[in-house]
Amino acid sequence: MLFRCSLISVLLFTVSGCTLTSQHQHQETLNKIDTIAAQSEKQQQTLTHSLTQHDAALTQLADKVTALESQLTVIQRTQAKLYANFATPNPEVRVKEKLVRVPMNDDKVVLGGREWVWFDEVKNTFQSRVDSGAETSSLNAVDVQEFERDGDTWVKFNVNHSENNDQSVFMEMPVKRWVRIRQSSTDSTERRAVVEAWIRVGNIHEKTEFTLADRTNMEYPVLLGRSFFKDLAVVDVSQVHVHPQYQPDTPSEPSDDDTQQQSASKEAAHQ
Repeated sequence: MLFRCSLISVLLFTVSGCTLTSQHQHQETLNKIDTIAAQSEKQQQTLTHSLTQHDAALTQLADKVTALESQLTVIQRTQAKLYANFATPNPEVRVKEKLVRVPMNDDKVVLGGREWVWFDEVKNTFQSRVDSGAETSSLNAVDVQEFERDGDTWVKFNVNHSENNDQSVFMEMPVKRWVRIRQSSTDSTERRAVVEAWIRVGNIHEKTEFTLADRTNMEYPVLLGRSFFKDLAVVDVSQVHVHPQYQPDTPSEPSDDDTQQQSASKEAAHQ
């Protein structure tokens, strides 16, 4: 019994010793691995730093090469110019004047910046401003009243203006259409009538449209836009009143021969 106990004790001691020896060796192995990992990390950092410095050096070299290429290009161009100047003398430069002909159309009438306008409707003359920047013409109209005549819409208005010494001139005309005009000072629109009138400026006798508007605060009661003189006239703003005021011809008294001819025509028509 005593021998068995002694044998068990010896076996336990031997096993314990082996266990202690294995743990010690394992710890040494871990320490060696940590040491090798630290050394590898340090070497990697050193290598990364070296590569960074190498890239910076390459970048500097590339910049220097680019600068040298630019300098070389400038030198080559300068050298080429010098060789060209020495090789051939400067040729004599002769400046040839270029004549520019302005197209003129003799068929068109010249209008000044201001012209007298004769209205057949009221047999009266008003001063107008000729504006090539305006598309439509405009006529001063105050106290505008809308009414109906023969199923059509008409308007009657006063063309009174200080330019005509405050003389009241009334017109009655059919409305061709209505337009909406937006005021620059407000967002609201104003409904205005558009009429047609026969007018005369110099030798031009045409029927044109007018937008009715209150122009009492304007300098002139009439504004002539491009719709009137398009394809008929050109505007020279440096001139005014190129054409005199229109004076209607006074009908002459019929002669005896004219009277006899008219009587013969009436008799023939009666027969």
